[in-house]
Amino acid sequence: MKQIRPFPPTDFIDQAEEEEVIRLAPAPDLKEWVVANWLTVGGHLHNPDHDHIAELLHDDETFLAFAWASSAAVAKKRMVLGQCEKVMINVGGWKKARQEQQMRDWFGFVPVYLITVDASFCENSNDVEFCRLIEHELYHIGVERDEDGEPICSDVTGLPKHYLAGHDVEVFFGETKRWGADANVKRLLEIAKNAPFVSEKSISACCGNCVIG
Repeated sequence: MKQIRPFPPTDFIDQAEEEEVIRLAPAPDLKEWVVANWLTVGGHLHNPDHDHIAELLHDDETFLAFAWASSAAVAKKRMVLGQCEKVMINVGGWKKARQEQQMRDWFGFVPVYLITVDASFCENSNDVEFCRLIEHELYHIGVERDEDGEPICSDVTGLPKHYLAGHDVEVFFGETKRWGADANVKRLLEIAKNAPFVSEKSISACCGNCVIG
């Protein structure tokens, strides 16, 4: 069976360029690929850090959805290639109905979390760049943990308590240059000294560069 990395539909990108707008489209094939490779034990890119997502998805498939954006967004004067958001519809009346309808038309449901990625970037990125972007957005779906590092589960549902997580390291280059590395930066530097856990073979196996028997 061939494991082919999902690519965005080219006509969708072309239409956005012709109209000079950013268009968005659901990406169910991307979700299926992520579940198979990241969120399934034995998947080529399986990461136990995301097991809480797998558990929540197994209980309710509406927990997570994916979408393509025809081009990058700009936030705080920086290009945004991916975004993980906890879907919050903080309006009422017809505005609420319209936003919920859009989600249902796209996915068949209103997801708890929505990951959107830049289709133009994904179309031209190599496998490592693409996988890194997906992994980054998955890490934004955090799980609450106790003092021993074990996931905290809801007393009501028995499922892991989740939240929209920030980045592990939030610093400026100039800050580090002037004041040195803080504990988080030092930890990041130590991690960076080691070879990546994910091998090129694992990446090629799930991105279509080889055939999986």
